[in-house]
Amino acid sequence: MRKNQRTIQSSEHIPFDLLVEIFSRLPTKSIVRFSSLSKLWSSIPSTPCFIDSVVTRSLSSRHCVMLIFKKHDKLYFFASPLHTGPKVESYQFTIPNNGNIRRYESVHGLVYLETGRGIHDMFIRNPITKSFFTLPKLDRINQGKPLAGFLGYDPINGRHKVVCVLLEEDKIGILTLGAQESWRILTKGFPNHRHVASFDLKSEKFIMIEHPKKYQKGVIWASFEGRLALVSSTPSGVELWILEVGENHHNWTCKHFPSPHAFDKAIWKLNGVTETGEFVYTSIRKYKLMTMDRVLYQWFRILYVDPERNSMREVMHGGIAIDDIMRLDEVGYDLTKELTVIPHHIQI
Repeated sequence: MRKNQRTIQSSEHIPFDLLVEIFSRLPTKSIVRFSSLSKLWSSIPSTPCFIDSVVTRSLSSRHCVMLIFKKHDKLYFFASPLHTGPKVESYQFTIPNNGNIRRYESVHGLVYLETGRGIHDMFIRNPITKSFFTLPKLDRINQGKPLAGFLGYDPINGRHKVVCVLLEEDKIGILTLGAQESWRILTKGFPNHRHVASFDLKSEKFIMIEHPKKYQKGVIWASFEGRLALVSSTPSGVELWILEVGENHHNWTCKHFPSPHAFDKAIWKLNGVTETGEFVYTSIRKYKLMTMDRVLYQWFRILYVDPERNSMREVMHGGIAIDDIMRLDEVGYDLTKELTVIPHHIQI
């Protein structure tokens, strides 16, 4: 035991940046195990520089489609590979506040959750420790009541930030993850206009962008070829309004992509766009729970449509086994209504 203590103490003389680099090259199980050996090591997986280093290494090969569905007070997450293969990872989360979930998103390797009906709780999933942690609460009396939160990533400084819109007019809260900071309140921050509001995480200022002329509700906000796009399904294919950013102006360009031959829109629902520009569809056919095999679906199907090549490919996953949701009275339960798809998740 003394030998181990001397070994750990000697690591404190190793530059912290070097420790981060060493940890970032370890398998996840080793990171979790070594983090329990000392306070210094336990702090490494939560530092922004470490998370950013691991995410950067995963960017080229670990893009996934994240499937999220809700059952009572639980959320079930599945990271689906973009091409045929086994599931990357699955896990679940028990929702507080009577199972009320407001929204969730994935940004640069981190998963953000927002729960509660009148009181907001915000959670971030650490991709290294595989656990959720609660963000500090806002002082509702002195700072304001939260309406909605959004997770963003500043690639210049390598930091994730949470931007929270407050009930009080023209106020927002900003929290920098991993910086041991409390909420900072900005006045004259949130614009009270019916525009697209772009928030610059470096300058912490809003940029106002007008909607496209034919803007309609229910569109999907997505990144298409590195640009903001509004995506909507039409009877003949998919319509995109793509934002063109100039030095002193913003313009919207409309593109229409016809559906590939033999595409059956009646059984597929558009859920978003991948980083490579493929449209993501999930099946809207009703499935029955296979009680004999104890699987959620006999097969879960994801369809990827390449608009440039006018081609499509289908990825089929074997049944998703979750004993927690198996109930004899749930035969025929339609989970497609409870399914959310995040097409640009980075799996670590």
